[in-house]
Amino acid sequence: MKVKVFRWKAIGPLLGLFLLLGLVVWIFAEPVARDTTEEASTELLGTEVDIGKLNLLPRHASVELRALEIADPFVLTRNLLEADAIRLKLNPAALAEKKIVIENFTLSGMRFGTHRKTPARPPTGKGFTPQVYRAVQQWTDQFKVPLLSLTPVDTIRQLVLNPDQLTTVKQAERALARTDSTRKALEQTFSRLDIRPTIDSAQALVRRLAATDPKTLGLQGARQAVQSVQQTLNEVGAARKRLDSLERNARAAVTFLGEGVEQVHQATQQDVAFAKSLLKLPTFAAPEIGTALFGKVSIDRFKQALYWAELAQKYMPPGLLPRPRPGPQRLRAAGSTIDFPKAREFPQFLLQQGSIDFAIGGTSPVRGAYAASVQGLTSAPALYGRPAVISVGRRAAGSAVAAVDIGAVINHLTAHTHDSVNARLRGIQLPSFDLPGLPFRMTPGIGSADLVFSMRGSALSGRWAVRSNKVAWTADTAGRKSNDIERLVWRVIGGLNDLSLVAQLGGTFSSPQLSIASNLDQAIAQRLKAVVGEEVARAERMVRAKVDSLVADKVKPLKRQVAEVQAQATQRIGGERQRLDKVEEELNAQLKRMTEGLAPGLELPKIKL
Repeated sequence: MKVKVFRWKAIGPLLGLFLLLGLVVWIFAEPVARDTTEEASTELLGTEVDIGKLNLLPRHASVELRALEIADPFVLTRNLLEADAIRLKLNPAALAEKKIVIENFTLSGMRFGTHRKTPARPPTGKGFTPQVYRAVQQWTDQFKVPLLSLTPVDTIRQLVLNPDQLTTVKQAERALARTDSTRKALEQTFSRLDIRPTIDSAQALVRRLAATDPKTLGLQGARQAVQSVQQTLNEVGAARKRLDSLERNARAAVTFLGEGVEQVHQATQQDVAFAKSLLKLPTFAAPEIGTALFGKVSIDRFKQALYWAELAQKYMPPGLLPRPRPGPQRLRAAGSTIDFPKAREFPQFLLQQGSIDFAIGGTSPVRGAYAASVQGLTSAPALYGRPAVISVGRRAAGSAVAAVDIGAVINHLTAHTHDSVNARLRGIQLPSFDLPGLPFRMTPGIGSADLVFSMRGSALSGRWAVRSNKVAWTADTAGRKSNDIERLVWRVIGGLNDLSLVAQLGGTFSSPQLSIASNLDQAIAQRLKAVVGEEVARAERMVRAKVDSLVADKVKPLKRQVAEVQAQATQRIGGERQRLDKVEEELNAQLKRMTEGLAPGLELPKIKL
């Protein structure tokens, strides 16, 4: 019988199936991988990521991305980064463990701040990145950026204030209630102190001993008299300790009432500022002008750095603690996946070394030589053992950006995390922006910008500085008529060709502080003060007098009652202390007289408790 080695009728369809599967993979693998990468990157960064094409290179364990666009999460019509091509070299051993370890990557055609053809989708949902986005937006709302008011002074006629609008009245009423309760509490404490029986007993003993001759008492009688004096002195000492305790409590109570008076004073200052805002007086304090003009644009710069620092805190946590992440999608009970990092193993993600070194020539506005590097960017810094370091440099004299130097360090090795970035840009085209509250637009032209940002735990520090000597100004008066003060400001800024701006960030995430200084606000402040300073000062005096008249019937009784409580406590404690001192001195005198009768020439020290 002839044995058939191959069953061609079965093998033929099987080979066809394999060919069909290979064709399907060849056709659909890369598009599916591209869509998956776009979705995962968008979720990871919290901003839309678009990839024009993704090429899988299995023989080289590499992936090539083309036409990459990463949108700015805060300006949806702008790209943070755009690149023509990125090639990633992966570690095959780590890939077999379902972990991504990028051994090297190369990038070409990199551009920053480009315009998007279609606006990006804003971060939405309940994931971590949308939460960070909302938290950073709320962080910016903590800054109170004043509005620059340039209302003509001659429009000020009268000020109408409702006492219910003033916080001083409510604060004073609460302080008065505290004063009454403090007075009652001190009265009760004085009544419980009650040192009168001790003083009366001591004075009776002094009178009885003063009428007695120690020589007639005998040894036993004199000893009993001395013991009586010493026992009474101990009682006086105990009364003094109670009086000292009462004095400390009284001082603390008076200090507390004084804080209430200070809070009322601060409330009055706030009410004066509120009343001034109703008049819309022109401001000529340089810090307020600087914050009003450049507050928003400065906050936007720090907001970008804070957003990426917060993402780094999430995706690069310190230590080797278990880390939950959403589990795979199921019809029900999707649950979470818990990762347990172990020493001496691959982290879930690691970019060991990345370098960029290329040049753009021709007439491109971004022509020049680029150099960048990334080291140790990982999801488990404790496993890698070194901080992540990112650096970008560029030299291209005569182009739109002459020089770029950016350095960032992400140190999450321990619980005391520290993220910092230092960026220096020279010869760049600074963006134009409108001055808030004014119909003027500034075009800084070619200049320089520095950004330093640091987040150590929850403590923030930062500095943003801009300099330019080619500033241009445009006025937008369409549909409105400028007033005298606005025309005055235009004459001041229209002649300024230089811009020097420094914004300082401090405080913590929950309580940030921002200060801004520039040559522009100083010039405006000096000119406004010279022209309308006296008129504004007169209006401010009117505002303060109006507020004082409305709150006087609450503030004056408060100050009087606080002073009365302090005076009464001081007087009463002083009187009781004088009585104790007097009776103690008399007791010591009788003790000395009794002991001299027992042993003439022997002096005992006075007992003072």
